Order: sequence, then structure tokens, then C-alpha cells
Amino acid sequence: MDAARLRTGEAIAGISAVVLFIVMFLPWFGVDAEVPAGAEEAAEAIGVTIPDTSFNAWESFDFIDLVLLVTIVVAVGMAIATMTARTTALPVAASGLTAGLGILSTLLVLYRVVDPPEGLGREFWVFIGLIAAGGIAYGGWYAMQEEGTSFGAEADRLGDRTGGGDPPPPPPSPPSSQGPAA
Repeated sequence: MDAARLRTGEAIAGISAVVLFIVMFLPWFGVDAEVPAGAEEAAEAIGVTIPDTSFNAWESFDFIDLVLLVTIVVAVGMAIATMTARTTALPVAASGLTAGLGILSTLLVLYRVVDPPEGLGREFWVFIGLIAAGGIAYGGWYAMQEEGTSFGAEADRLGDRTGGGDPPPPPPSPPSSQGPAA
């Protein structure tokens, strides 16, 4: 692996993906309840533990955490493929796939920042997760710019592979079997 092969966009997306993966294990949401002063010491004195009232991304989401995981895998995979100088035969550029999933992940996390799960309040790490998802989207988009591609070009490329492009030209007409007129 040669990290010098990474372009700026791929590095941003890859690093953001690693940060997002780590942050997903930290508290994103918590119960909005204050523990009275001295309650923790009193509970400890009698041998009772106060349950943890915070939830990480894995515990808070049903579907969004899986989208985030796929986004992380694609972004890290793009960076690793570049570092190992491997080419992959994808129907669209890896940078376009990373940018698209990054945008989707950013929107899903933003939705949960605006509308947290019922009964839970936002913790610090949800905002870091939002920034990391945005970093993946930006890194994927920047990598697309470095490659000289766009979402429109990738859509056209995908359409051509699935038969959605222009039809091929008709075959040439057969030559006439009649000889020259006398």
C-alpha cells in the first residue's frame, strides 16, 4: 500500500469514514433526565447501579446505522483500492458511489439531529457523526472533481450499461445484387 497515491478527496473520505466508524460507538443520544446531586454516591453505597442512559449510533437506529456502515465500507474501500493501485469494474466510479452514499448518510444523520428518537436528547457525538458523514460526502465529491467526472456523467455511464442509452446505429444495407445497367 502506498498512501502517496491517495488524492485529496479520497483521503478526506477515507479519514472521515474511519472517524465516523469510531464515533458510532460513542454516545449519540441520551435520556433527558438529571440525576440528583449525591444520588450516584448513595446508589453505590447500597450496591445499586444507575443504568447508563446514553445510546450510541448502533443502539439508536434501526436502519440508519446500516446505511452508515455501508457508506464507511465504500469510502474506506475506495481509499484502499487507490493505495493498492487496484482497479475495480464498477458500473459507476467509486468516487461517485462514495459521494452519493455520503450525501444520503449526511441527510439521514441530519434528520435525526433535527428529530431525535422519541424521548432522547442529542449528545455531543451525534454532531461529530454529522460532520464525519459530511466529510465523506465532500471527499467523494472532491474525488469526482479530481477525476473530472460528475453525477450526470455517471448517470449516463450507468444508463449506457443498462441499455438506457441511445440505440446503436442500424447495420449498413446489403449491397445490390444487380449488376451495372447496360
